[in-house]
Amino acid sequence: MRRNSFRKGDRVLHPRFGFGVVESRVARPRDDGHLTDYYCIRLSDGGILTMPVARAEDLGLRRIANGLASIRACLRAQAHPLPDNPQERVLELTSRWQDSQALVLVRAVRDLARFGHKRSLTPGDKRWLTRACERLSSEAALVDAIDVADARAAIDREVQKLLAS
Repeated sequence: MRRNSFRKGDRVLHPRFGFGVVESRVARPRDDGHLTDYYCIRLSDGGILTMPVARAEDLGLRRIANGLASIRACLRAQAHPLPDNPQERVLELTSRWQDSQALVLVRAVRDLARFGHKRSLTPGDKRWLTRACERLSSEAALVDAIDVADARAAIDREVQKLLAS
């Protein structure tokens, strides 16, 4: 059973294509004559993303939900270890980036920042952390109706505390 069912007007996030708004749900014929339902999502960066309803969650589509309060609370919670091996860590972080549950990315940021307190982050780790914080800042700005720069500053302060403590 699918956890997410999206309606027109829902603000969503796709892990690869970014933020958007569900505009409609349409049925289109396949080559075999059967109909397949699709979400039509207007992306904030422009364009339309058409995604099969049956695979939307598997492809990481989710409602935006992370405001600053929930992000801060999650960043302040107990961190979980990440693999020491850089290749294994990349796989773990990639999996979390694509997850359709709202707080998984926040937990990954927290865990990587705490990892960075004890060990040096690789250049790839640093790039991933920067991109993740950018995405969380954009989401918090949308959810809380605040400026992205203000959201980014608040998230960066929390991450810097994790890296330093």
